[in-house]
Amino acid sequence: MGGGLRGGALALALGAITCGSPAPTPSSAEWAGPLPGAAPGWGAVFWREGRPVAVGGGARLIGPVGVADAARGGPGPCGGEWADGAPARAVLALPTGVHGDAPTKPPAVPAGLVEAAAWRLDEALPAAERFTPVDPAAAPARQRGVEVGSVVKLRRTGGPPVILTVGARGCAGAALLLDATGARAVDELRIPGACAPLKALPPADLDGDGALETALYSDEQVVLVRIPMDPARAALEALGSWSCPAGAP
Repeated sequence: MGGGLRGGALALALGAITCGSPAPTPSSAEWAGPLPGAAPGWGAVFWREGRPVAVGGGARLIGPVGVADAARGGPGPCGGEWADGAPARAVLALPTGVHGDAPTKPPAVPAGLVEAAAWRLDEALPAAERFTPVDPAAAPARQRGVEVGSVVKLRRTGGPPVILTVGARGCAGAALLLDATGARAVDELRIPGACAPLKALPPADLDGDGALETALYSDEQVVLVRIPMDPARAALEALGSWSCPAGAP
């Protein structure tokens, strides 16, 4: 009887320890799941030693400061081709024969909205490391280890505006659509393997289909995203993704 009680007490104690232990932080892949592969017809552009390499897509390349047709050269890294004449900081290659709107520089957003975006990203991303400091002197976009890459206000017909923000912490990234005040997220897209800071191409109707498209990009990763903007719903839909790690042949 006594041995049984001692065994039961030990089991209860172990159970209490297990239940009280902090849950392990998931890896980026476990937290986010896989992204779709390359989108049919589209391509991504990466920059290596100041030269653009296009992986898939047609001749028309798009970046945050322009659109231009580029001539494909010899083979480049990651199965791509060197692209002479690409616009500065190009990140996407359109499908052949597709023409849409060019991105335009978005207006600046208030610092308070950037700070709100940082907090929403903090809530959406895997938990910060236990000892990640909160630095009162740090910029609002860099609290608790979050790197906010972009905050863009998007207007829509028949509905309130939304805020697109993208950022990362550790090797996990996220894009969020926020309400107009930045108080809550209305949709999110999780991006695994985002070990380099992410930015967003200013959204535009890149392919003329009536919806907005954007690219979430870093030096090593590009994710093509569609943003339907009907009055009742705004969403983030991943269409394709590409990667080209630094030093890849």
